[in-house]
Amino acid sequence: MKLAPFPTPNLLIEKWQRGEIEREEMQQLMKQHQLALLEEAEHYHWNPIAGYLEGLLNKRAARTLITNHGEAAIREIFLALSRMQDFPPSAYLWNADHWDIPLHAFLRSRSTPVFRVREILVKTTRAVLLIEHGSSKKAETTRERLFLNRNWRGELELTQRILLK
Repeated sequence: MKLAPFPTPNLLIEKWQRGEIEREEMQQLMKQHQLALLEEAEHYHWNPIAGYLEGLLNKRAARTLITNHGEAAIREIFLALSRMQDFPPSAYLWNADHWDIPLHAFLRSRSTPVFRVREILVKTTRAVLLIEHGSSKKAETTRERLFLNRNWRGELELTQRILLK
């Protein structure tokens, strides 16, 4: 399942507020985004065992991240990743700052497109991540090392991105 290649809802709202797109265009793109998410939910409705196993793997990964680094730090990092324009998993991370959504909902261990955090180092002013995303086939998965630093507003932002083989 792949969300359409258009900006996340947060970016769409920002573009609309700046006057770059019309309200009708924003609503149409939001509708397409929502339909893609509903299509994915429908997939797990018809294959509940796969959905249950995926959920267990994602909950385990989220529990490990929370135990080692804290939920607030992980959510802040995911939100920073969602602001990246050319980052496919941002379509799933755009609402990481909503605390009513469990953290495991943002991870995708086996479902295509996958999003896994392999390594993470979190400090006060920076974070370094090794992530995998893309295909569920190991040979086709994209691995990247991402470096995030705090800007003058105190928000994490991408400073360096290294594609690994």
